Amino acid sequence: MAEIENQRYMQEGLDVRRVFLLMKKKLWVAAAAAAIGAFVFGGIYLLVHVVFAPAREFQSVSKLYLNFNCDPEDFNELSYNGYTWNDLMATDPILDYTMEALPEGMDREVVIGATKAEILSDIRLLTITVTASEPEMAAQIMAATQKSLVHLGETDVLFDSIEVYSTKEPRQIVWDNRTVQAAATGAVIGLAAALMALAFCYVLDDSVYIAGDVEKRYGVPVLGIFVDGKEGKEQPYGQEFALNYSYLCREAGKVLLVGLDAEEDAQAAAEMAGACMEIYSSVNCGVYPGGSNSQACDEEPAETVEKEPGGMAIMPGGCLEGDADVYRRIREADGAVIAVRSGGRNGRRLERALGNLEKQDCRVFGAVIADADERFLRWYYMGDYRHPDR
Repeated sequence: MAEIENQRYMQEGLDVRRVFLLMKKKLWVAAAAAAIGAFVFGGIYLLVHVVFAPAREFQSVSKLYLNFNCDPEDFNELSYNGYTWNDLMATDPILDYTMEALPEGMDREVVIGATKAEILSDIRLLTITVTASEPEMAAQIMAATQKSLVHLGETDVLFDSIEVYSTKEPRQIVWDNRTVQAAATGAVIGLAAALMALAFCYVLDDSVYIAGDVEKRYGVPVLGIFVDGKEGKEQPYGQEFALNYSYLCREAGKVLLVGLDAEEDAQAAAEMAGACMEIYSSVNCGVYPGGSNSQACDEEPAETVEKEPGGMAIMPGGCLEGDADVYRRIREADGAVIAVRSGGRNGRRLERALGNLEKQDCRVFGAVIADADERFLRWYYMGDYRHPDR
């Protein structure tokens, strides 16, 4: 049975319009998630880069030209190439001369960590970058490093000379503010997470909203839909119910309208069904809508409302949940119509109720959807199916 039910759900397909209309009501959740994501990611970025940011640093950059003592075609064979300069700056021949030019007490490791040497394009153009916590320190290390490299050009046979082309004074490293990008990333992640959560909730939602939800899933015809807050002729689908009920229950004398979710649903739906039958049905219907003039389901219709041949009587029959006597009353009648509350997350309960009704030999003519959202139905059916008289 479970396998058959799963196959039924798989074959039901995706109703894009239904998905859109149900999701539309919860778009605020996606918007809120996007706003929260932007706030959280932007806030974290600001905390990391402003509140807990490391101490400010200053940077000086210098360009030096290397005049090699060889032909250009031999440059690639040199030991001084783009991959080794950064390591060479920490070797004794260069670093010792650099330390001699610096004030006494300067730590060698600080100098090594502050200095970066690299070949960016031309192997003859060396870029030196010095980063320090104070501009004076950055300037001192840069001057000592330049002096050391010029001395290297004078003493190493591989060079004719090393010349300083340009030097930029130490400047504070400007923080690259990417708060907007971080907030945008957070918004996208929050939106995606919310949409995935909404999609997951949609898949789990077994509520009934339209006639197809009942008819495709459970094979039970829907006689009509009663929208919330409408009475009598104001019911936009009242004539539809009257026509379907008159035909599907044409051979029935006494039909009970039972509630799936609550007894009040059966009472209200029976009153609405009676009003619609009185307004639209061309046959003589004995109606027992409940209230002060209603009769108990076990009682026979009074003579004042006794149906004529060909007529039909519909009355509230209680709730399928918690009413042990409801099955007996349905068997004693000619059958039942189930009132299913719209959007009540009650699909599994309806499945169970239909199974119990079958086991109890209770005839089910169909179902009605109660407390439906008229705006949702209008958008779904793309029209206003009202009676021409209104």
